[in-house]
Amino acid sequence: MEIPVQNLYHLLTYAWDQLEEAEQVSVTAESADTLLDLLARVLVQGTSHVLKRGLARDYLPQQELTGRLRGKLLLADSIRQQTLPTARAWCAFDELSHDVLVNRLLKSAIHYLLTAPQLASPLRQELRALYVRLGDVTLVPVPDVRQYEQARLHRHTAHYRLLLSICRLVHEEVLLTQEAGDHLFRDFTGSDKRMAALFEQFVRNFYRHKYLLKESNFKVQVEQLEWDVEAIGTLAKAVLPKMKTDVSLTAANEKLIIDCKFYRKALKPHYNKEKLISSNLYQLYTYVEHARRQKPKRRVRGMLLYPVVQQPLYLQYKLTGTADWLEVATIDLGQHWSGVEKDLLALLQWPVEPEGPAEATDGQAA
Repeated sequence: MEIPVQNLYHLLTYAWDQLEEAEQVSVTAESADTLLDLLARVLVQGTSHVLKRGLARDYLPQQELTGRLRGKLLLADSIRQQTLPTARAWCAFDELSHDVLVNRLLKSAIHYLLTAPQLASPLRQELRALYVRLGDVTLVPVPDVRQYEQARLHRHTAHYRLLLSICRLVHEEVLLTQEAGDHLFRDFTGSDKRMAALFEQFVRNFYRHKYLLKESNFKVQVEQLEWDVEAIGTLAKAVLPKMKTDVSLTAANEKLIIDCKFYRKALKPHYNKEKLISSNLYQLYTYVEHARRQKPKRRVRGMLLYPVVQQPLYLQYKLTGTADWLEVATIDLGQHWSGVEKDLLALLQWPVEPEGPAEATDGQAA
């Protein structure tokens, strides 16, 4: 499915849980922008903002052969190299420098964006001007992504969070495209595995953010449900898989379990008819059943959530003799972002009890 570039950016900032940072670096995609162009715009705006505030800096260890004592005298090195007769000595000292890890990661990402042939020319010029202003920062090869875990931010460098997330995405793409020989970001949205992870994180953080603002009685989380079984023996217990939800919204008297599925099709052919994907529904049903048994008086909803691919769907199934439901819904990520937010919030409304026998329908828009 085609997702507008601006919406992809919203998905990323929600998935990274960096909405406040994105608001500070307000960027709007132009009609001809690719995702690469939009991320370059964020780096241009964000790096300009950082330069105005002042680049991060820290005290770094240095060694220098000098005629003026500074810091700690390295006597052994000075004697070995016979520098003392020339009135010079090796000294070790700490010097305040911009050549720190966060700035190295930023400069490296800008460098690789400049090497991308599909980057729009005006953006290339702006990035090149910023690259020059990072002249006293070391350019490193493609960083090991583990370095992003080492880049510790504090109160004075918190404004780097969004920039580092963009840089990490660029470097992950560089590593992937070097292996495949593709252009940078050519297949980002074509990777179902990566888009599935992004979709799940987006949905979870979207609801977490909305409930933090409006309804503190709901807890939004990834939840591990306990199997309602007794494992007989050590091996039986060891091989039992974890039952982990994508998104659980839990309050005292109700629970909504959302299983996010970024599939090309929500329905699949079965004997010349379209049917729901059985494994997805079985999994969701298992989650709901176990959640019901853990707290029988709490009503439970389970929802399969797909992006709109071919047709919008909203299907409801009431569990017989209970107040609990199974639902299958889609969300159109191709519409204006205000519509995406409105539709996601509408999905939280509890289904209306049917007044009579349910009529057979082909589904309706969520």
